[in-house]
Amino acid sequence: MHTEWLIAPLAQWRADAILFYAFEGAAQHLPGVQRWLREQPSWATQLNPLKDFTGKLQETAVYYGSPGQLIPRVLCVGLGPAESLDLEKLRTATADLLRKCRELHISRPAIPLMAFDGLSLEADSTFREAIIGAISGLYRYEVLKTREESQTALPEVLLILNESAPTEGSARALEDASATAAGIALARDLVTAPSNRATPAFLVQTARELAERYRFEIQVIDLEGARKLGMGLFAAVAQGSQEPAYLIVLEHRPAGTENDQPLLFAGKGITFDTGGISIKPSNKMEAMKHDMAGAGAVLGAFKIIGETGLNKRIVGILPCTENMPDGKAYKPGDVLRSMAGLTVEVISTDAEGRLILGDALAFALRYQPLAIVDIATLTGACIVALGDRVGAVMGNNENLTRRIQEIGMRVGDRLWPLPLWDFYFEDIKSDVADFKNVGGRKGGAIIGGIFLKQFVPDALPWAHIDIAGPAWTEKDLSASPKGATGFGVRLLAELATDWS
Repeated sequence: MHTEWLIAPLAQWRADAILFYAFEGAAQHLPGVQRWLREQPSWATQLNPLKDFTGKLQETAVYYGSPGQLIPRVLCVGLGPAESLDLEKLRTATADLLRKCRELHISRPAIPLMAFDGLSLEADSTFREAIIGAISGLYRYEVLKTREESQTALPEVLLILNESAPTEGSARALEDASATAAGIALARDLVTAPSNRATPAFLVQTARELAERYRFEIQVIDLEGARKLGMGLFAAVAQGSQEPAYLIVLEHRPAGTENDQPLLFAGKGITFDTGGISIKPSNKMEAMKHDMAGAGAVLGAFKIIGETGLNKRIVGILPCTENMPDGKAYKPGDVLRSMAGLTVEVISTDAEGRLILGDALAFALRYQPLAIVDIATLTGACIVALGDRVGAVMGNNENLTRRIQEIGMRVGDRLWPLPLWDFYFEDIKSDVADFKNVGGRKGGAIIGGIFLKQFVPDALPWAHIDIAGPAWTEKDLSASPKGATGFGVRLLAELATDWS
């Protein structure tokens, strides 16, 4: 689905359906609905009162007009009580509204700008978030399907109705919404794709396409190149796979920012995780294709950055490989030397994400970044601690972690802070190396963060985001249909935009 402006006098608006909002228990319609009814009095009987519709959050209702009308249907969605409205509720309600359109085979629904009048939220932000919800909620991965399912292509276009040309703010809001939805969709495509499609080489191809389209600089380091750089952790994980491994570096460096210190993102790119020699149970192992959701989030964020033309220097580092139990695979008990010179005793080969990120963080230091944020489906322990709808954030700089959490709450990527106190390091002390790659069963998500902390100087602001739970959903969540969620894409893009 794409969006189009339709600028015309209200009486000439034409669409397959017009979409409106309603508050729960409201005594009257929102101002935009009232105005439309004054111009379309034939609808007054059908919409006044809204029979069998209470306005509860995400409740939808469909009303049909008289034959021959330019707009034959009205769809309403509830926003819940007016006093508790926020942008996330607006996103989810709009997503449900558009999915109702798909259910009804509506090809060209329309949202008038005046539908947002009276919502008590900033106008352009409200419009932007509604459009993000509308587009994102319709997402489906159909690249590999061979049978036509015509319903999935609907709606074809979402019309934005207004009587005059859009303001600069509303026009920009629509552009930003489209860019954001496209970035989220890219990440969802990558995470949903099977591992025989979304290989490390496929991620390289995706990064090259982004670089060509948006004039990013790109560097691709193969396994031999990684070994020459001293990336013993990354190389050890990669050596068990027949698929070539790569470290991808994307850089957005607009004119005038060449000498700026960049904000740097690092994303875990394990395109399939068997657990290696410490092999996982076979049940649900197919889900391990999404162990590259961190890399997917970084690539999705770079798509938004490219679309919006952000005038800031941003670097993305993506260590990409499979983790396989081949005869050449690394083993429990091995001691590996990292690019940072630190040695790591391997206790579990299923704790591979922190290994490849450790070398990525060491490599990141050559860019002298202002701050580093890594994002990864790192630990099942994070799901045990926080469930599957919330990620964890931790780091060495409270201002940075707080900022990330606040942005996440604003855009719907919920995060909760976990501590990284020094005494947690006791759990990964090793008798034969500088430290181990895992500890005991306690505090597993924190231990993953403590491991990564060893590769970043204390003076350099750094944050680690564990998205093991919210990267994937087993049920529809309105704006996040079942499957890959694109969690972290908006978070990183908004952090880059807000960064100063």
